[in-house]
Amino acid sequence: MIVLTSTSVPTAWLIARAAGLVAFAFLTASVWLGLAMSTKLLGTRRMKSLLGWHQTLMWTGLSMVVLHGAALVLDPVMKFGLQAVLVPGLAPWRTVWVACGVVTGWLALTLAISFNVRRRIGQKRWRLLHYMSFAAFALAVGHAINVGTDLTGVRGLVFAAIALGPVLWLVFARILLPRDVRKPARARSIPPPGTPETAEVSTLTLDNGRLPVPA
Repeated sequence: MIVLTSTSVPTAWLIARAAGLVAFAFLTASVWLGLAMSTKLLGTRRMKSLLGWHQTLMWTGLSMVVLHGAALVLDPVMKFGLQAVLVPGLAPWRTVWVACGVVTGWLALTLAISFNVRRRIGQKRWRLLHYMSFAAFALAVGHAINVGTDLTGVRGLVFAAIALGPVLWLVFARILLPRDVRKPARARSIPPPGTPETAEVSTLTLDNGRLPVPA
């Protein structure tokens, strides 16, 4: 039995709206963190810990997506049905934009699971798979603005700017910032004195010439 509030709005609909916003917030934060990690702006020492937070944010967002969909199924007004929240294109209301949300959920689930199979599919394929996060994020923004009743008008534009701003900045930072390709120099093995190779190894570079150093 659905409990109605004082304004006759079904509780399930309120839960669906709140869960949708929370899900978008967690998934957006996961995208921000993932891009920040890829640009090395947060350093490399805490990479393992940051990766854990990245996965936690993603799975938490997915749990809110499940709650969002379950609440829509229970809502007596919208009458979505289970198939409408699982299969893109079956929603009876704003079909295209609801489909964007459904596809976003499946893409996010695929990306979350990919962490557990990264060794099996290889690092290169796993990275290519992660490019889907950009498509998932774009679909999520479109879904939220065009379907979310709390994001109409100016609020929707502000919401999109807050979500998209850091993503665009991090993408450009990843492309434009120089990559540090320097690697620690390896110690060269110097042959013992008296061998023919010693004369070549023991030299000093001075300006444009070489000054032999006695072995």
